[in-house]
Amino acid sequence: MHHAVLEVALWLLGLCVGSFLNVVVYRLPIGLSIAKPRWSFCPCCRATIAWYDNIPLLSWLVLGGRCRHCRSPISVQYPLVEGLTGLAFVLVYHLLFVAPAGGETRAAVLPADLPLLLTWLVLAAGLVACSAMDIASYTVDVRVTGAIMWTAIGLHALWPRAESLSHRAGSAWAAAAVAAFLVSGLTFWWRERRRGPDLRDEPSGEAKPAELLTETGRAGVQAVAGRISILAFVLVTGWLVYIAFPGGLRGWPPGAAAAALLMMFGVIVLAGGQQRPADAEIRAAIEEEQPQARRMVLGELLWLAPAILVAVLVLAILGTAPLAGESWSGLVAWSPVQGYAPLAGAVVAISGAIVGALAGWALRIVFTLAFGREAFGVGDIHILAAAGAAGGWDIALLGLLLSVAIALAGWLLSLLRKSTVMIPFGPWLALGFVLALWWRRPAGQIASAYWGNIAFAWQEQPNLLAVAGGLMLVGVGAALILARLVRRWVAPETP
Repeated sequence: MHHAVLEVALWLLGLCVGSFLNVVVYRLPIGLSIAKPRWSFCPCCRATIAWYDNIPLLSWLVLGGRCRHCRSPISVQYPLVEGLTGLAFVLVYHLLFVAPAGGETRAAVLPADLPLLLTWLVLAAGLVACSAMDIASYTVDVRVTGAIMWTAIGLHALWPRAESLSHRAGSAWAAAAVAAFLVSGLTFWWRERRRGPDLRDEPSGEAKPAELLTETGRAGVQAVAGRISILAFVLVTGWLVYIAFPGGLRGWPPGAAAAALLMMFGVIVLAGGQQRPADAEIRAAIEEEQPQARRMVLGELLWLAPAILVAVLVLAILGTAPLAGESWSGLVAWSPVQGYAPLAGAVVAISGAIVGALAGWALRIVFTLAFGREAFGVGDIHILAAAGAAGGWDIALLGLLLSVAIALAGWLLSLLRKSTVMIPFGPWLALGFVLALWWRRPAGQIASAYWGNIAFAWQEQPNLLAVAGGLMLVGVGAALILARLVRRWVAPETP
C-alpha cells in the first residue's frame, strides 16, 4: 500500500483518537469514568452530544465553537488536541517507515514492524493527553503513563525482531534493569498499600475540570483555533499530495517536518504560557514544601535504594559469573516461534523504562539537594519511563536533553508575551521525544564520534578531560544563576 494512503488513514485515525483523548483529559482529573456515561456530553448543560456534532475538527468549526443546545463556548482544547494527535500520528509513521530516521540503517516495513508502529502511536496519543493535563493543572495522571508503559512492553514482546532484541536484552545491564523494575514495582505496591486508597480514583462529579486556557487566554486563542485547525488540515493534505505525486522527491520533505514541529511548538507556547489559577497553586505548594524539599528527596532516595542495590548486585553477579551471564542470555533468547523472542522484547522495553526513570530521578534528587526546592516533577519521571519503554532508552535520554533546550526557548517567548514564569514541562518532553525520533541517527553518529575522542583523550591527556568537565560544571552553574536572576527580574515575588 502506498505511503500516502496509509498516512491519510493514520491522520483520520489520529483525529478520532484525539476526540477520545479529550474525554480522557476532561474526565480523569475530576474522577469520572471514561466509560460511563458512554456518550459525550456538554459540560455546561449536560446534554448528550449527537454523533454529527462530535466529528473531529469539523463539528467545532461548523458550530462556531459553541454548544448546539445551550450555546456555551466549547473549549479550544478539543480541536487542538484532535488536530495535534492526527499530526503526531502522521509524523511518527513518516519518521519510522518513509525516512529511516531511527537508529537502524533501513526504514521499518509493514507488516513485520507493525508492533513498533503501534507502540509509537500509543506513546504519541498518551503524550498528547499528558501534555494537555500538565498544561491545565501541572499534573500527570500515572494511569496514562502506566498504560503506555505496559502496552509498550506487550507490543515489544510481539515484535518479530528476535535477533536484534535478543542481542540487546542478553546483556548484564538489561538483567539489572529488569531486577530494578521488579523490586521498584514491589516497593511501589507496598508503599501505596500503606497509604490506603488513592483519592484520585474516587468519583467527584461536582469538581470542575481544569482548562487549558484562562478566559483571557481563551479569548485570543479561540479566534485563531479555527485557523490553526485549517492550517493543520492544509499542511497534512499538502505533504500527502507531495508524496503521492509521481514525479515528487522520495523521502521525507524537511520543510513539512519543520512546519509540523513549529506548529506544535507554537501551540505549546500559546497554551502553556498563559496564566492559570494552577500557577498560584503550584507556586504555593513549592514554597510550602521548600523547607522540607531536601528531606523529601532523601526519603524518595531511601525508597529507591532497594531497587538500586538489587540492580548493582545482579550486575556484579553476571559480570563475575560467566555461567550466570550465559544462562540469562539463553533465557531471554527463548523463541517459541521463529523470529519472535517475547522475553527479549519485554526486557528491552523494561530496560528503556528504567533508564528513563533513572534519568528523571537523578535530575530530581541532585538538583533538589543542590537548590533546596523541588526541581523535577514526579509526573515528568513517569513520562520519561513511558517514553523509554516505547521508544528506547536513547529516545528517552535524547528527548530529555532536547526538551530542556526547547523549553527554555518557549519560556523566553512566554516572557516576551509577559504571561507567566511558571511552565509545565510535560509538553516540552513530548515534543523532545518527537525531535529525538527525527534526530536519533545523526545524534548517535555525533555521540559515537565524541565518544571516540573522549576515549582517546582519556588515554593520552586525562587532565584535559578534567578541565573540560570543570568548565561544563561552571557553565551549568552560570546558566542556573542567570535563569534565577531572570525569574526575579520578571517576577520579583518569585522565591
